[in-house]
This record gives sequence, C-alpha cells and structure tokens, in this order.
Amino acid sequence: MRVAAIIAEYNPFHFGHKYQLELVKRRAGAAVVIMSGPFVQRGEAAVTDKWTRARDALNNGADLVIELPVIYALNSAREFASGAVELLDKTGVIDELCFGAETENAALLENAAELAEHEPPDVSAKIKSLMAMGAAYPAAREKAFSGLIDEKILSQPNNILAVEYIRALKRIKSNIRPVPIRREGSGYHDIKIDRFASASGIRARLFGGEDISELLPEPRFDVYDTKMLDTAVTARLRTITPAELSNINEVSEGLENRIIRAALEYSSITDIAEAVKTKRYTMSRIKRILLSSLIGITKELAKSRAGYVRVLGMTAAGAELLKKIKANGEVITKTADYKGHSPVFEADIRAQNLFSLCGKNKRGNTDFTVSPVIVR
Repeated sequence: MRVAAIIAEYNPFHFGHKYQLELVKRRAGAAVVIMSGPFVQRGEAAVTDKWTRARDALNNGADLVIELPVIYALNSAREFASGAVELLDKTGVIDELCFGAETENAALLENAAELAEHEPPDVSAKIKSLMAMGAAYPAAREKAFSGLIDEKILSQPNNILAVEYIRALKRIKSNIRPVPIRREGSGYHDIKIDRFASASGIRARLFGGEDISELLPEPRFDVYDTKMLDTAVTARLRTITPAELSNINEVSEGLENRIIRAALEYSSITDIAEAVKTKRYTMSRIKRILLSSLIGITKELAKSRAGYVRVLGMTAAGAELLKKIKANGEVITKTADYKGHSPVFEADIRAQNLFSLCGKNKRGNTDFTVSPVIVR
C-alpha cells in the first residue's frame, strides 16, 4: 500500500484542504498528516485546538495525524520544512510527500531546490549585498536568483514552501518522492471569499464576526481568543533581559533591544510586531520571536530534533500504520505514558499550556487529559 504524507496547519480546515486530501487518497492507500499544534508558522496561535483540527482532517480523508513540534512550527520556512520532513522520513512508512503549490511542474521545483541548496557563490554574494541594503532575505534571494530560477517559484508562498520541502528531502537523502498538487481557488494570502477560500480569508471573516460555516466542511468548532496571549507576551518582554532575549530563536543583530523598547510602549503582540518590523524583519518573523520568548524556544532548543512521533488522531487504517511506525522508533500515543525527558516534548507541553489560556476552559495540562481522536 502506498502511503502519502501532507504537511499542514489546517488553520482552520477548509474545502481546499478537503480537496487536497481527496486527490491524495486517489493516488495513495493511506494519508498521514503532520500538523502544527497550538501555534503556526506565521507567528500566531491557531484559531482552534489541535485535536479539533485533527478530527476535521480524519473526517475528510486523513488516516493518521501526528503533531509537528512547536520548535519547528514556530520557525523559518526552512526549519519548518526540515523538521516536518525529517520526522516523516523517520516513520519509515512514507512513500510520497504531497504538497500544494502554485505550479504542478515538478521539474521547475526540483531545479529551484537544487540551486537553492547548492547556492552559487555569486548568488550568495548578491543576497548578502541586498540584505546589507535592508532587503528581507526572501526578497533578496528572489532577486539574486533572477534569471536562474523562474520568478514565480520564489515569489509565491506555496511554491516557496514546496522548494523547502524538496530541499529538506535532498539534504537527508530521503527516498520519499515529492509530489506537487496545484492549488485551486484563492491564493495563500488572498482574503476574497469563495468555495475554495484561503485560510487567511476565512480567518479575516471569522475575526470580523462573520459567519464562515458555508466555507468549511466541518463548521463546528470552538474559536480560541488568541488576544489572551497579549498580556502574557508583554509581561514576558517587560521582564526579560536583553541577553536572555538575544538567545531566543531568530533574534539577531541587536533586534532584542528594539523588541524590549517596543514592549515598554505597546501591550499587544500585533502592535509590538508592527513597531519592530522592517523590510528585513518581517511581521511573521517578529511574531514568532515574541511567542518563542514566551515559550522559551532558544536558538539551541530550535536546533534539537524530536526522537519520537506524537499522535493526535487516527482511523483504523492509521492504527495499522502506527504498528509499522513503532517498529522504526518511539511513538507517543498517550502523553501521560511518556517517561522521557526531551526538551522538544517539554516545549510542546509549555506551548499547549499557554494556548489553553485562549480557550473557554483555561485549565492547563490538556496534553495529559485529552486522548487522541479516534475516527472509525
């Protein structure tokens, strides 16, 4: 049986995700999803909890959902992709990695990944020069590769992630085959509303107090009030020292001082990030830093690797897959049964405890009291 994997956030799970899973299940016997937990790569808390999002995926074609550790989820595109790909590879059961992209041209993506992974010296020099003039790394890289890589590959968000997935597969010499699936409907950042509305568009409508039920295959879920984290983050930034903050992942070049000054003036994650961001330091990166400071994701921790697979939910077919995965490494089905002392695991527990503040029931330790979702 061919097994395909998807790297996802499902924030929230929408019809575009359902469509992708349907396509994947047409070509593979089983689908494994590795999904961000309480926090997502754009530097925000998810709109609802990870078990609800896992349930929605399982109800619409996924067979097994495992958690992407927060040290990868709250990280750059490169590290996000690397962490997810390495975990999938270690399961020993994945044949294909399927991902949405603005192009289905696998050769274009493969070429871009090869060039990006083995960056020509003149391109590296140009990127460095452009960044010295204030350009953000993504923009500098896109311009430096002009003429070598199709401009659409390094300018469109899903293509960028696709390239990072392929690069990650190449770095570890994985046998998993990359399979791009053309994205349908609205673009990644598009806020227009149609049947295939993007997650960004759906969130904009949700936060605007509008009804989004017709945009989701599974419309019922508890919305978490992510503004509850504003005070927690501000309090952390007003008590942390510059030396401590400089050790947080993605902080560089004196950024810690600007962040602390902004936190003394503003009291929300968005306002602090707006005050700090520049062309070089994007809003998403600043937000990731702010949340990482609260969770305690240091540069050293961010380089760690998870030595386990943590299950959020499964079907009967997924349970059969788990038997094979257990033969290749450690699997955490029930959090309370884990007896290890992994700093990656401990960061996930901290992240979930902080995220719980955003829910109706603000009780902590939900990782130990909520069981994996079983869909029969």
